[in-house]
Amino acid sequence: MTRLLAAALVAVSLAGCGSGATNRSTDLTFLAVNPYVGRAAFHLTCSPSGGDLRNPARACAAVAADPQLVTNPKPFGCIGGLFSWWDVTITGRLHGRQVRTHTSTCWTPQMAMIGRLGMGWPSLHAHLLPRRREAIFPSSTQTFPSGVLRPGDLVICTIRGPRLEQGVPIAYGTSSTGFNGANVTEVTLGVTRERDGSVTASCHVGKA
Repeated sequence: MTRLLAAALVAVSLAGCGSGATNRSTDLTFLAVNPYVGRAAFHLTCSPSGGDLRNPARACAAVAADPQLVTNPKPFGCIGGLFSWWDVTITGRLHGRQVRTHTSTCWTPQMAMIGRLGMGWPSLHAHLLPRRREAIFPSSTQTFPSGVLRPGDLVICTIRGPRLEQGVPIAYGTSSTGFNGANVTEVTLGVTRERDGSVTASCHVGKA
């Protein structure tokens, strides 16, 4: 009986140690969104190092040396174009502690988190997710329920010849695209992200 009790105590102790190691682990997800390009996701785990970054061991060492890379990432500004600026959300655990941080930055290795974790342009393109796409009829307005389209997903409308494409905006509100010129009918596609998570798209003749 004594031996059985001792064995049970050892088993409980080992289980506790394993649980503690798990609780102290690092498991992070990076979601980057640009309404003109789409969505990209990265995953990093540490102790042991893993995930889908090019060099997870190096990334883990960088985070261990400077946790603010993920707890308080500093954006980098640039003139850039429509494809340059990305909205980045970091969630998960860092050494067992819950993390949820956000920043908006120009995507460049000059931004400390991107540079030190090896998340430059080639890595960004390799981690792009398939965009959800929804088409609407010309001269119509359609509302998609919450969850159907996310920021960075795409709405498409072909009207009077031109094919218009507009990404779902990151911020609540409307973004639009259109086609006009000499001797052509002006057409516009507007996409609105509502506060309840739904998305309303309008494809029509004329300006937004």
